[in-house]
Amino acid sequence: MEQYEIKHMEMVRKVSPECMVLLKSNGDFPLDAPGKIALYGAGAWHTMKGGSGSGDVYTREFPTVADGLRHARFTITTDEWIKAYDRFWEEAHQVFLAEQK
Repeated sequence: MEQYEIKHMEMVRKVSPECMVLLKSNGDFPLDAPGKIALYGAGAWHTMKGGSGSGDVYTREFPTVADGLRHARFTITTDEWIKAYDRFWEEAHQVFLAEQK
């Protein structure tokens, strides 16, 4: 593992407990009622439904984290941020693919 990877993982381990919302032990969502909520990260809109490779699950459609929260009447306050992130990622990905030719 490279030194930068070690430093990144140390940072992730330090801050991740402050960045996660977990289910209560009985499976309930820990918020009492729908309201405003901020989502960050690729999993908000591009939720992984299974694994990858042999762990993948084939289905015609499935709800993302954002879909599930919207269905539960939450207002996602970071939609514009996530759209901008997706555009940035797609542009960078296209540059990467062009460089591979």
